[in-house]
Amino acid sequence: MNLEKLTKELIDIESVTGNENAVLDFIEQFLLTSEFSGELIRNEGGIIAYHPSSVSNIALVGHVDTVPIDDQQVYLKDDSKIYGRGSVDMKSGIAVLLEIMNSNFKNVSGVFYTAEEGPMVNNGLELLMPIIKDNFDLEFAIILEPTNGEVQLGCLGSVNADLQINGKSAHSARPWMGENPILKLSDVINYIEENEIQESVIDGLTFKQIITATTISGGTANNVIPSQVNLNINYRFLPTQSENEAAEFIIETFSKYGVIKIKNTSNGALPNLESQKVKEFISISGAEVTPKQAWTDIARFSAEGIAAVNFGPGDPLLAHSPDEFVNTNQIVESYESIVKYLKG
Repeated sequence: MNLEKLTKELIDIESVTGNENAVLDFIEQFLLTSEFSGELIRNEGGIIAYHPSSVSNIALVGHVDTVPIDDQQVYLKDDSKIYGRGSVDMKSGIAVLLEIMNSNFKNVSGVFYTAEEGPMVNNGLELLMPIIKDNFDLEFAIILEPTNGEVQLGCLGSVNADLQINGKSAHSARPWMGENPILKLSDVINYIEENEIQESVIDGLTFKQIITATTISGGTANNVIPSQVNLNINYRFLPTQSENEAAEFIIETFSKYGVIKIKNTSNGALPNLESQKVKEFISISGAEVTPKQAWTDIARFSAEGIAAVNFGPGDPLLAHSPDEFVNTNQIVESYESIVKYLKG
């Protein structure tokens, strides 16, 4: 077993969302030529590795895609760290998943899926989940998202909405003939600054609800007052809300500033601390328990009534950063904790 070498090999395969075939080929070939004794299902959504003669009631789950590689991406040589795009999110988790599948736990299936970093509608689990539901009797899933060695429970929901602030175009030398929508941004910005972060405790865990603006666009030329400005409003809402409730809140809140249009929504997931499976994993792993301050595909499993946890190597604060790296010892520790649970 060489988790460090395997992680580096996976990082070397560029797999930006929409371009995952090469890394899926690597995963498929690895499993076919390794000690894994099960079978594979592959489609456009990814790969499921399983043992057909057994009852698969535990799934290990990881996405194979990454966000685009940064022009300033750091690649340093350090025996204690592995640098590169995807080292944290989540090639190191995929390496752990592959090595565990080599151990041939008969009740464990491995799910390697595409397009997690893109729009939810294109997520590979959309294609794989019906297969999982029809063929496996899952009771528990471990999502190998980076958690810094913590057991991170639940996840936030997400709404993206377009806020269009309208004005009236005019020559920039005669602004009084138009109405500049850029000057109306201050009211929206002030609201977001005052309400950006709100904390709530759910099952003893403190989740942060977030409202923020992530993109801005508008204007046609340097000498023209624009007719409109568009903001993307990103709302990370508490798992106690539904996506419909969250969308309605955004519409009610921002319609006074302009025309608000919901682009996409994703439900969150409650911590599910009452689940015996979750309790067992926490107990056996001995890891600290924290909330997941993001959206992950734990929400998909929660929606299907399958208990799940987020647990994997890497500091999530380094995910998507140009200096992204994972500590090699954390990869090994994550592997050992999951194996300990599966044996227990």
